[in-house]
Amino acid sequence: MKILDILPPNGSLHAPHFRSRYQGMPKDYVFHILVTGDIALDGEQFAGATLHVQPHAKPWARLTMLRRTWDMIVRGIRLARKERVDVVVSYDPLTLGFIGVLVKLFSGAKLIVEVNGHIRDARDSSMAGGKVGFLRRKLFNLVGSFSLLMADCVKILNRRQYEEWQTILSRKKVVMFHDYVPTSQFVLSEQDDSYLYCLGYPFYRKGVDILLEAFAMVQSEFPEIRLVIMGHCREPELSRWKAKAQNIPNVEFRKPVPYDEVAEYLGACTALVVPSRSEGMGRVFIEAMATGKPCVGTRVGGIPNVIADGKSGFLVNPEDPHDLAEKLRILLADKALRHRMGRVGRHIAETMLSDKQYVTNFQKMMDIVLDDTAPCRGLCFTGFAQVDPESDR
Repeated sequence: MKILDILPPNGSLHAPHFRSRYQGMPKDYVFHILVTGDIALDGEQFAGATLHVQPHAKPWARLTMLRRTWDMIVRGIRLARKERVDVVVSYDPLTLGFIGVLVKLFSGAKLIVEVNGHIRDARDSSMAGGKVGFLRRKLFNLVGSFSLLMADCVKILNRRQYEEWQTILSRKKVVMFHDYVPTSQFVLSEQDDSYLYCLGYPFYRKGVDILLEAFAMVQSEFPEIRLVIMGHCREPELSRWKAKAQNIPNVEFRKPVPYDEVAEYLGACTALVVPSRSEGMGRVFIEAMATGKPCVGTRVGGIPNVIADGKSGFLVNPEDPHDLAEKLRILLADKALRHRMGRVGRHIAETMLSDKQYVTNFQKMMDIVLDDTAPCRGLCFTGFAQVDPESDR
């Protein structure tokens, strides 16, 4: 089985958490990874995978970005034809999905398009508001629809994504399971340095303003607890977020750290709290559960597929700081509850949401996309056997 994996820009191509996904795959799978990154790694081989790396394009150099996209298209087509690739997997239905479609058309390979977010969700501040936001959503919908129409199989993370694209996906082979998280690399931790941890960006999408409001409600009851917020937020935006928190004690904004250091923060926190407005899955919840920490998230997107409400953490209503504050009170007041939830989360991360289970689900997806004898339409397979499957509707 020869697979061309088309991925977004990645600065950690050398890191264990990136390579472990391929190291766990079946030995008869041969991966060619087309990605933008450090070109010094171009051609490097590991665990049955070969890196094909394109140089980065500066975000503000639009013509350069178009040229880089064209270069990826040409390289992808040549690679797929030379290696006689069986399946092309595109990480998203936008630029990478468009590249995947052209590679499919010129190579004859099957195409799997992954949907890892909510493209049509205007609550994402990067897409909402003004004529620019309107045009971006229209363009994204057009490109996304084209990629999904041309796909032989679509991988989604939650049922709401299926509903968003139902007119297209009801006629396609669709699979639903979690994205890869290197759960076996996270160590169970009983450390507790008395801080709530919020990790992710953009801050608006992650509901940081809701979290600040809720934390202000409970901080005086638990004066020893800090709130640590971490994400790739730059000035002047970061200053605006700090201004929102200036009258709330014990709030810290931290600079982002390399992925390999995230586990240390997760292992030392009291709980992970990310009240997102929009979320495809929320891989950080799986990472926190793998370290044995309770999680608090919202009933949006794929989060209810990850957090077992009342068992591995709490689900709260989106845009509701009062609901969030009440759940934080319960969690912070009961250390034994936090430990119980942490153990349940650890078990879920080691079983249903583990890196090994991802590989099993990936194999099932490959079988489905290559099986032309048994037509399947709509949601053919779901790897979420868990918690509250209807709560993400």
